[in-house]
Amino acid sequence: MALVIAGAWNVSQMRSISSLEEERVTLRKRIAAATAASGTGLMLADRPSKTGKTATNKIDWKSLSSQLASAEDGGSAEEMRAMMSFQQRLDEMTKEEMVDALDEIASLNLPDATREMLESMIIDPLIARDPELALKRFADRIQSDPDGIGWQLSTALKEWAKNDLSAATAWFDKQIGDGNFESKTLDGRSDMRLQFEGALMESLLASDPAAAARRLSELQEDQRREVLQQIPFGELSEESRNAYANLVRGLVPADEREGSFAHIATELVGSGDYSDVSAFLDGVRATPSERAAAAMDAADSKLEQLAMEGQVTAKDVDEMRAWLKLQAPDQIDSITGKALAEAAQERGKFKFSDAAQLALKYHQSSGNDDLLVAFLESYSARSNLDEAKHLAEMIKDDARRAEILTGLK
Repeated sequence: MALVIAGAWNVSQMRSISSLEEERVTLRKRIAAATAASGTGLMLADRPSKTGKTATNKIDWKSLSSQLASAEDGGSAEEMRAMMSFQQRLDEMTKEEMVDALDEIASLNLPDATREMLESMIIDPLIARDPELALKRFADRIQSDPDGIGWQLSTALKEWAKNDLSAATAWFDKQIGDGNFESKTLDGRSDMRLQFEGALMESLLASDPAAAARRLSELQEDQRREVLQQIPFGELSEESRNAYANLVRGLVPADEREGSFAHIATELVGSGDYSDVSAFLDGVRATPSERAAAAMDAADSKLEQLAMEGQVTAKDVDEMRAWLKLQAPDQIDSITGKALAEAAQERGKFKFSDAAQLALKYHQSSGNDDLLVAFLESYSARSNLDEAKHLAEMIKDDARRAEILTGLK
């Protein structure tokens, strides 16, 4: 429930993962308090339906929007309880009632942010019930509201394709032919089309990899990697993962292929651990360069995640380095230095001074200047010049030490 509400509030906002997690924790606490408290439910009213008959207990959207807006600003347990009642009502609505509700909300004179919040909370359950209906009924929103319902409708295409790939593909191709996904930018790029192509590509990978390759090859080269990155790799079967890797190796520009593998590693380690990344690399028979690129981003992401949650310890670094020994043995120290520096930029208890102590510890044990050099070439080092300059004096190679010190001026 907390995730649904938080997602709805953030449809039109770009926020960091750490900020979103803080809000979710706050929401959970407030919802728990609201559950234990007594309060009012939804604002309801007798309102005429489209047939002319009176519909009892129909939601009064204007009143409800005021309650939700108040709850968003840290309202009382009563407002939070109204939000919970609204979610329960959504679960009971038919798809026709949801469409009527979206039409009514669109006709009301509501603030944009409030209207978008209500719409985003309704469109997802509608898509779950009937993705084809949602897509056809609100297709005009793909262009008029790309950051709201338009973006959410790519999920409708994805779900429709799972049930009827042929019909979903035909509909999408017709929309492209009719110019509904035409780019308005000079570079010919349509972010919405790439989003929808990725949604369709997931089903094609599972059912017809050759068709997936043909479709991807028809896109401009500089757009192919992004289409593939729309696909949640962790949800793919082993066969689809291999098909995905073949598309990367065969159709993504050569200078972007390692970045594609790094993106996958970041996704997998974020939702699991290093073993998930290892299984992926082994499963697609990754080359040494592919492994190194994936290992670097996986290490960065894992330490950043730990830094967000609390401290990064020597045990965490030892675990990372043991894994790196299997994946990128020639880059263990440079990846360690870079990962520690990136983790120190996250908001949390892990500060630059903590990262510097660990960097010095592993530099002393390995004797490799690559670790300190990678650590000190980071943005976090340039943000902590005094500590960084002191640490640079520990670099053994005179030329490299001088180069780093020059960069820290």
